[in-house]
Order: sequence, then structure tokens, then C-alpha cells
Amino acid sequence: MGEIIKGICKCGYQTKELKFGAGMADFEHSRTVPAISMMTAEIVELDILSKSPNPQLVPYTDPRLHDQYCTCTRLEAWDTLLPTERNYCPGCHQFSLGFESLGLYD
Repeated sequence: MGEIIKGICKCGYQTKELKFGAGMADFEHSRTVPAISMMTAEIVELDILSKSPNPQLVPYTDPRLHDQYCTCTRLEAWDTLLPTERNYCPGCHQFSLGFESLGLYD
């Protein structure tokens, strides 16, 4: 089961609903995570198992987008971990974006 998540920052920035993980139909060849576009600063979905990933997208599983001193909980999808707090926010340029789970998808 995958999760539906949303990024929310105290500055007021919010993402649209995003998928994290994979559903039962595609879990063997797909793993979706939130990512930031280096061109637009928009947070979008990225399949990190794709054979031709977009080099302009940096996944939020990358340590550069997370406060290294945070000991927050993480969302987990197989071996993919996503920090739930203190992620880089493109709205205020601080490590204050959190990801929260809204539910599951299959």
C-alpha cells in the first residue's frame, strides 16, 4: 500500500496531495516520492525506480533537503524513508516543511 501525503510549512506553503510508495499493482517496479523541481521550485511526484529519471528533480529522500540534526519520525515504503519534519521548504527557504499522511492508496 502507498500513502497519500501532503507537505505543509508554517510559512503557509502547501503542496498538492502527493503519492508516496507504491500500490499493489506497481510495487515491484515503481516507488514514488515527493521531489523538488530545480527549475520551478515546485514539489512534484518522482518515481525513483524509473529507468530514465528527470535530472532536474531532487527527491526528498536526499539528505540535502532535510535538516541533518532532526531526529524526527519517517514515513516508510519498503526501503525508502521520508522524513516527516524539517524538510526544505521552497516557499520560505527554511527547513520547516513537514509531510503528513492523509491516507492510503492501493
